[in-house]
Amino acid sequence: MTQAQQPFKEDVKDLMSLHAGERRGFLVMMLLLLVLSAGVIYAQWFYKPDPADLDPLREEMEVWLAARKVPETQPTLAEPFPFDPNAMERSDWLALGLSDKQVDGLERYMSKGGRFRVKNDLGRMYTIRPEQFERLKPFILLPDSLPRRSYEAHERKPYPRFAERGQQENWPPREERAAFHKVEVNSADTLALIALPGIGPSFARGIVKYRESLGGYASLDQLSEVYVLKDKPDAVLRLKELLVLDTLMVHRININTCTVEELATHPYCRWKIAKPLIAYRTQHGAFRTVDDIRGCVLIDEALLRKLAPYLTVE
Repeated sequence: MTQAQQPFKEDVKDLMSLHAGERRGFLVMMLLLLVLSAGVIYAQWFYKPDPADLDPLREEMEVWLAARKVPETQPTLAEPFPFDPNAMERSDWLALGLSDKQVDGLERYMSKGGRFRVKNDLGRMYTIRPEQFERLKPFILLPDSLPRRSYEAHERKPYPRFAERGQQENWPPREERAAFHKVEVNSADTLALIALPGIGPSFARGIVKYRESLGGYASLDQLSEVYVLKDKPDAVLRLKELLVLDTLMVHRININTCTVEELATHPYCRWKIAKPLIAYRTQHGAFRTVDDIRGCVLIDEALLRKLAPYLTVE
């Protein structure tokens, strides 16, 4: 055990080994630190100075502060006199007790075209303190407020009725509104439809587009099937009053000679009806009448009524 601890002890000895001069310097330094620490602790916690010893220091501080203090220039509170703020000179403002800085602000305001119309206008100047304005207000030669403008009552002439307009000397007679004519829906273009009251470009384009896909309208009730009119029953009712129908202009498809593609272009058929209907014709032969398409299982009474005006066997 002694042999194991021997190297560590030797290292400590080498670290702390000092010659005689170094040991004396280290001790002196430690003593100085202890003395200074004791002095600080005593002055901080135990020493209480005599108040009489601080009097000379206070007197010196007061003299020093008095020498550094800049006295504030207070405006002289002169006796006010009646004045018009729009005709005042600089010396007059100073005589009222205003400072040079305040007069500078007033002169800048006047140089930019500013005018005082009532007494309170002077009080709104940021350079005038409220207490100054209250002292000067009774002497300001301006009204407290401006009088309201008086307007003379004019006799109002009644606006003439439309029946009387033609009797006035320089008034043109009222023009009668031209009555519109109903439009045939299967031959009208978009411009003719837009000319009708209540029909805009959107309605006109929708009506013509659906008419071309149908091959013409067989009934005015079909207007409710137009995409832009599907949820507008009131608009459909108005359109029925503006339009007339010529069923002779409806284009019919010959179901005995048409192809699947031709029949599938119609909105009431499409491919779902066109394919089985043409297949039925191929299997059973040509149709003698339009009603013979009932034989196709997909053709019911409702679909037959819709398709019949657009089909022919000749």
